[in-house]
Amino acid sequence: MNKLIKKIRDHYCRDILNRLNDIETGIGVLVNSPSYVHDQNSGFNGVKGRKIIFQDLLSNYRFSHIIETGTYLGDTSGYMAKTSGIPVLTCEKNTSLYSLAKMRLKKIEFIHLHNLDSREFLMELSKNPDITQNECFVYLDAHWGKDLPLKEEISIIASRWEKFVMMIDDFKVPGDDGYIHDGFGTLKYINIDRLKTRYNLCAFFPSMPSSQEPKPPIGCIVLAKNDQYADGLRKINSLRLFEKPSIS
Repeated sequence: MNKLIKKIRDHYCRDILNRLNDIETGIGVLVNSPSYVHDQNSGFNGVKGRKIIFQDLLSNYRFSHIIETGTYLGDTSGYMAKTSGIPVLTCEKNTSLYSLAKMRLKKIEFIHLHNLDSREFLMELSKNPDITQNECFVYLDAHWGKDLPLKEEISIIASRWEKFVMMIDDFKVPGDDGYIHDGFGTLKYINIDRLKTRYNLCAFFPSMPSSQEPKPPIGCIVLAKNDQYADGLRKINSLRLFEKPSIS
């Protein structure tokens, strides 16, 4: 009964709690961090291993664009742009967060910020052959509120892009419970077998143990087409291929 009450409370109160969080976040940003600051603590939730993965991806692939869903305050957008020098196309559905991110990132010319739902954003990008026909790094982080667009985001990218590396934030890392993840970020929610069958995708996880991070890290998963394009991922030491345990 207590679990049922908690689910009902979380469902109906989440929007109110999110709005209160937006107000608190906005005040904090205006007072403490009105502009993006590029340092070792910015971007990717401060996860050291995630930044190593990103650097390794930049060394092994020739991305023409970086695509991000869920700009939030723009820390990861700024980090990816400053680190790579590659144009970053990013979207934020929440109008207040969009405005804060736009203010904080205004000095970085090659970040293109859109106030759109992530699915609408990706569908618009998919109409541009200059984007879909070139290599892209895609970072999915629009997991906020009751509406979770993740499955649709994966479907759009996997069906409309050929050469992409897709990273999803807040994901459970199999075999390492030290990595933090949200409720949707599991192999049950994102059915890897179905992704393999429908889109021919393979999955990778961070190889760095969570114990080597300075604070409990947030997990992630990396997806790509299971063909020659994924060979670059297999060469990266900061990633390990996910192989479903065989049933004996």
